[in-house]
Amino acid sequence: MAVHLSLETVATALRALVGETAFPSITTRVLLRTGVNLRSPRPDQLANAGAVSTVVGALSELGYRV
Repeated sequence: MAVHLSLETVATALRALVGETAFPSITTRVLLRTGVNLRSPRPDQLANAGAVSTVVGALSELGYRV
């Protein structure tokens, strides 16, 4: 599991892991769990360490190690 500094790097890693077809449904699940939209993150969340950690944790709970 890599250290991610922004939601962009998390999204890139997730997209590489699951592919373009599954990416939208997984990001919707993350949005519902965390309030963070990986497809279009808010500027204040983009490099926020708390938001990044929350998203990585949610993905981990869903079984995706990014």
